[in-house]
Amino acid sequence: MPIRKKGNIDIRTSAKGAQATQTGYTFYSYDKNSAALYFQFRGQDGQPTDLGKATIHLVMILNDDGGKEFIPKSDEIEVISAIRGTAKYVLPEMLLSYSGEVTGYVYMDFDDGSQSDDGQFTFRIKQSMITHVLPKVGDKYVQDFEDVKERVEQAGDSATKDIEKSKDNAESQIGDYVGEVEKDYKEWKEKQEDKQSKFEADTDERVNNITERVGEAENKASDLESNLDVAQKNYFSIRDWQKRPDFTVPTSGIPAIKIKLTGNEEYTLSSNIEPRTNDSANIFLTYGNKTTVNSGANGVYPGTPKTLTTQSDGYVMVAIRDDIDVTDNDVWIMLNKGGYDAKWTPHTNDIVTIQQYNKLEQAVIELGGSI
Repeated sequence: MPIRKKGNIDIRTSAKGAQATQTGYTFYSYDKNSAALYFQFRGQDGQPTDLGKATIHLVMILNDDGGKEFIPKSDEIEVISAIRGTAKYVLPEMLLSYSGEVTGYVYMDFDDGSQSDDGQFTFRIKQSMITHVLPKVGDKYVQDFEDVKERVEQAGDSATKDIEKSKDNAESQIGDYVGEVEKDYKEWKEKQEDKQSKFEADTDERVNNITERVGEAENKASDLESNLDVAQKNYFSIRDWQKRPDFTVPTSGIPAIKIKLTGNEEYTLSSNIEPRTNDSANIFLTYGNKTTVNSGANGVYPGTPKTLTTQSDGYVMVAIRDDIDVTDNDVWIMLNKGGYDAKWTPHTNDIVTIQQYNKLEQAVIELGGSI
């Protein structure tokens, strides 16, 4: 969703007490899905905080509503770049319904068990004027409608008489047309039945030819797999991705697939899938038992592959955002053994899909169908 109103907040940790800067923003109740707080986390030395090893917590105090607390879930705070220490929080509709001053507090939990109180910031939320204007416009419309209602009813009486007269004329003409239509339909039906018989006979012959070609292609794929150089083998299958169970990375909520490989071996994932406009990765590689992924630790970019050494169980997890179409002819994904990115080759399960698809599609179209 497009963010049109950004509140940039610089969080800098210090032994003198962490303070947020650039606060005092004002958002409005009508800013649905367009207002967000953008955070820049820095350490005492001024360097960005590594968010790949941290969990961010926010606590919002509604000062003008008796000091009520509004606490977002951690997964609602999106890490934009773990390495650069940037994150954002889109203000939800529930929070925008509040009117008054908000004081925000930032806390962080780190993977090593340490925790940090990273200061506070403030902003305001105001009710939009349109909230008050819309009901008045609705009342004016009702009044206008009542003004013209009587004139519409008078015009309707005259129109009803004209419609009844036209109806009588139409029924007379329809009776003449019915006989002609029935005759034409009978002739058309006989021609269509004859064409259908010829089409079915021709279809049976062509389908048999297609079945034989598919069988040959599958045999060639099997032979290729048995003779393929291990260093060039692609362990990521588009077909397996399409048939995978409904599985996502638990914390990140990104669709994923687990792939069984050899334990304690290096594997590299490479792809030409471009990142999002905010530089967040669209494809990730991690161990099979991980519950979250992020761009800094697990992201794969064009020209920037990701290499890892498998654990003893051999499982790795490939996660791809749900708006990416892996069947697009311009997209490729390569998972190969070794600490380098090998040249892309299709997985053996996908060879028929890639090399034979156009021929099969044309054959089906000739039979009157579509793919």
